[in-house]
Formats: sequence, structure tokens, C-alpha cells
Amino acid sequence: MGIFTRTRLDQVWGGGYVHPLNIAFRRALAWVPPGPGRMLEVGCGAGRFLRTIGRRRPGWELHGCDLSAVSLRAGRSFPEPVEYVLADAHNLPYRDASFDFVLMVDVLEHLPRPEQALAEAFRVLRPGGRFHLLVPCEGQPLTLYWLTDRLKVGADLKERHGGHIQRFTHADILRLLRGAGFRVRNVRYSMHPVGQLKDFLFYVEREGWAGWLRRNLPFKLFIRVLWVIAHLESTLLGRVSLSAVAMHVSCERPKSPCCGS
Repeated sequence: MGIFTRTRLDQVWGGGYVHPLNIAFRRALAWVPPGPGRMLEVGCGAGRFLRTIGRRRPGWELHGCDLSAVSLRAGRSFPEPVEYVLADAHNLPYRDASFDFVLMVDVLEHLPRPEQALAEAFRVLRPGGRFHLLVPCEGQPLTLYWLTDRLKVGADLKERHGGHIQRFTHADILRLLRGAGFRVRNVRYSMHPVGQLKDFLFYVEREGWAGWLRRNLPFKLFIRVLWVIAHLESTLLGRVSLSAVAMHVSCERPKSPCCGS
């Protein structure tokens, strides 16, 4: 189970629907071909990405798996037809080559064995099928997280409050994907400096001593302004890897056995 403590598993992640302007959603959706087909989201939470993709790409048979039974129950309360399964990303309960599209959003950084999870995603994807990964790379040099780790100031915020146990670099992710057999087709980036500041402050708010920030109107307005700037920043700098934390990687499983390129 790794970092997934009972407290975290009892929280509902991924409720509601994704805003259509959400950068992670737009970049994932751009890699989803027209249906029909079978789609799996690994670590789906309550399924908000699946539900929203289903609305924009009709014809897909939607499947989601997660370790949180509470989140899956929440997902089943929505009207969209999604097949939810309680499962570990390291050992997926699906047949080989049984999906046309596999999605992982903000999952890999939580896992103790990311290479095994990617191997499982590759296994259940049919040859020629597509895979999309969103992952934060908090070990990437010249980022705020890299700096906090060097300075030992708030370096463990995201592990304590978000369960992030991996500090990937961009190179780590490409190596892991190619090692699993994927062919990388497109890479985009987000969470540049302003986005990182917004994200860092989000986790600072969760510190016991910082509770007053959540009740402070000027701070709330400041966060909203940062959100707007961060969104524009990631939109304009989507191809710029320098100082970016998040990677949006679109891949495919080769139709014939060969190494990813």
C-alpha cells in the first residue's frame, strides 16, 4: 500500500467534474481519439477525469481503478456509466491488451514502485493503443521544490500533506516510460515558477500554524490572482521544460515488439 495510509484512503479524491479550461484535462483530451474503445484510468479517485472525458468523447467504455473504496463509492453516485474496481496500480486486475487508452493523472509520484505501475499500464494496453501520463517532477533542478530540498525549508510539505514520495526529474520519467516499452509521442510542461508558488502556498495552508491563512481574505485573493497567472504561464510556456515541474506525456504502445523511442 506504500504511502496510502487509512486516513488518505478514507478521503474522496476526484469528485465532481473537471473544468474545461483545466490544462491537464485539455492535454489529456487532445490525445484521446474518437470512440468507440475501452479506456482505463489508473488511480481514478472518484472518476472526475473519466466522467468529463466521457462527456467530450462519446462512445468510450469507461473503466477506473483506485485503492480508495470511499472514492470509488463516490464515483458510483454519478450518473455516467463507469466501471469502478478496487485495485492496486502495481497489480492491475485486467487482461493483457484489453484497453485502447490508459490514463494516469497525478498517480506515479505516490507509488513506491513506479516502474512496476508503468509496466502494468503497458501490459493492459493493446498494441497501437495510447497512454497519457501527468506527473509532477519535484526533483527537477531549478524548480521551487528542488530549491526547498536544498535549503531544507518545507521540503517535506507535499509528502506529509499530499503523499508524494517520489521526486522525479524530467529525465527520470522519460527513462521509466521507455523502459516500460512506451513510445513517447509528445511532451508538454506546466507548473512553471508562478504555478509552483501557488502550489507551495496551497500546501503551506495545511500546516497547523498556518490555519489563519485560510481565513485571510487578502491571502485568498492573492491565491486567486496567482491561479490566473499560473494558468496563463502554463498555456504560453507549454513547450518550455526549463523550471517546469509537471510533465504531460502522450505515448503509445508500439504495434510490433520493439523499444520505445
